Amino acid sequence: MEHARTARIFLAMNAVFSLAIAAGLLLAPASAAGLLFAQPAWWQPISLRLLGVGLLLFGMALILLAKHRFLSKAQVMLITTMDIGWVVGSAILLFAAGSLFSSFGQAAVAAVAGLVAIFALGQYAGAQTIVPPLSKASVTAAGDKILARVSRTVKAPEDVVWRVMNDHAGYADVAANLSKVEVVQGDGLGMQRRCYGPKGENWLETCDLFEDGRAYGFRIHTDAPDYPYPISDLHGEWSVSSEESGSSFTIQIEAKPKGSFLTRALFKLAAKQQFKAVLADLADAWAARMEREAKA
Repeated sequence: MEHARTARIFLAMNAVFSLAIAAGLLLAPASAAGLLFAQPAWWQPISLRLLGVGLLLFGMALILLAKHRFLSKAQVMLITTMDIGWVVGSAILLFAAGSLFSSFGQAAVAAVAGLVAIFALGQYAGAQTIVPPLSKASVTAAGDKILARVSRTVKAPEDVVWRVMNDHAGYADVAANLSKVEVVQGDGLGMQRRCYGPKGENWLETCDLFEDGRAYGFRIHTDAPDYPYPISDLHGEWSVSSEESGSSFTIQIEAKPKGSFLTRALFKLAAKQQFKAVLADLADAWAARMEREAKA
């Protein structure tokens, strides 16, 4: 997301800094204790090692967050709040127990807090520029199934949206995982279309829900010999409704992964972000076409 660039930069800087400190505390806790504290004590290396573990986990989480495609303002503000807590805690620590630290230790605690404050300010400024995506996508797990959903409001009348949605051949132009879609037989309920993947693999999909002008659904034949995904049951529904500013469309996918318990669990974990990204891209591309045709 382009608007999240500033937030991502400061999150990444925060991550590198946290991981660097974590490495020092974990690799040489005794040496670090000797530098930081005025008088040696048995608990110091242990405490620093635990702090190092915490910073290691924090830094790794920041890396994942900085790379997260759907980075939100709330996520950045949560990290910013944690950073502010670090700064305030450091000030309280120096005020209430400054004598525990050496002169170097006091300066180090203050310097780290100062850098963390800079990260917090940068993240806060970056968070204010984050614009929520127009396509609202979500993926959840319910029992043995994955439920994926995306909705999008477009500046186009309902009939234009419905016409674009029913252009089955054109579906391949907006779906990144498809190279071609062709109607095999029928129209409306019972219609069959054949979808082709990027490597030529193909499978049939049968329309099992049709409400003219409003919604349709397809049951995907996942038993095709070269069906490329580890899914035993897959169903999708596409619908449109009118809005004050135009129309909105929704895509809902219900998928049941196949394989062992571990395989299904791993698939669910990986599919959450993958499904969300695929659906958001699809909705964005579809919306662009709908709005173009509405202006034509």
